[in-house]
Amino acid sequence: MVSSSSRSRVLNPGPEDGLLLRYQSIHVSEHIWDGREHPILRVRRGHFIHAGMEGVPVEIIPHLTVAGFAGVAQLASIPIDRQLITALVERWRPETHTFHMPPGECAITLQDIAIQMGLRIDGRPVIAPTGGDRAQIVEDLLGIRPPSSAFMGSSLKLTWLDEHFSHVGLHNQNPIQLTRFARAYILRLIGGFMLADHSSSRVPVRYLPLLEDLEITGQYSWGSAALAFLYRELCMSTNIDWSGIGGLTPLVMLWAWDRFPFLSPGDPPYTQNDLPYGERKGKKDLAYFRFKFDHLKRDQFVWQPYSIDLMHTLPAICTEGMHIWRAIVPLICFQICEWHQPDRTMRQFGMVQHIPHAPYQPDQLHDITLRGKTADNWESKFRGVLEHWDRRLD
Repeated sequence: MVSSSSRSRVLNPGPEDGLLLRYQSIHVSEHIWDGREHPILRVRRGHFIHAGMEGVPVEIIPHLTVAGFAGVAQLASIPIDRQLITALVERWRPETHTFHMPPGECAITLQDIAIQMGLRIDGRPVIAPTGGDRAQIVEDLLGIRPPSSAFMGSSLKLTWLDEHFSHVGLHNQNPIQLTRFARAYILRLIGGFMLADHSSSRVPVRYLPLLEDLEITGQYSWGSAALAFLYRELCMSTNIDWSGIGGLTPLVMLWAWDRFPFLSPGDPPYTQNDLPYGERKGKKDLAYFRFKFDHLKRDQFVWQPYSIDLMHTLPAICTEGMHIWRAIVPLICFQICEWHQPDRTMRQFGMVQHIPHAPYQPDQLHDITLRGKTADNWESKFRGVLEHWDRRLD
């Protein structure tokens, strides 16, 4: 038997030209090729998320609708298959923000997050000045002043939100109280689900001022912010030293189920003629997903899962931003800036795939963190990027 190290000397897995795929030396695929196993990723999400609209207090549904979160609130309990997420991460490229599959590059796009999650994509970028008195901000907008023990750095512990804002009956005596409860619910949704970081136990206070006026909140592009955050998490998780992934991982699941019908948990098609019919619904492991992706045929990937008839039945928020589905733009979420590169996945929009431009993502954008920068003015730092977003309709 030929060892993996001998095989790697005989075959060149690529890329042959390292100018485009610059992170190959630290990419998990490099280590797998060399025979070093990659652990199953831990998926980060909050421990207490109401399951679907039956768990969302009916009193705040109008608030969530105005703010643009009524749809995504229904999806917070989607089960996550860590094995599938890990297999997809192994095919994600930080340079192009696409999955590299045998039939070609494919990606989770603005179209997907709008249709699947019901988040607005065409609107103000989610960015604002940071800093200020964190306890005062919380008191002003939620009506309760947290003790210092409720914070970790500039973030508020989700357990504090759970303690004070789990029962709407304690907060519905007047419209002001109910609005505060709605803000707390949205903040919990942001920190525990949409933009869950690797702690998955706290939420940055910087999001709270964006919830002051919920009508203005609804004008922000929360969809592009959540996609930027997810792109960053996917990129970081390709590093062999990374062990977890946060962000909107349920979107990854929904995207995969629609694009790879044989992965659908409902009633997947019978395609393995050498295996029993019950194989369709058996639990799959990482080796299974790797094998299926390695041997993926052209007719096993659905480039356009969203029919015109389907889109006509969806809520308006899912399709109102269709004019920017193919926009090559920076996706912004405060200090996170990740490029949306749909020119590499034109078949997802029913078009012929041309030779794409070189990747747009500059290396330095992946290196930006909030460490030591909690009071920075990101609107000033990203002025050029914001101007590009403002030209998204060009």
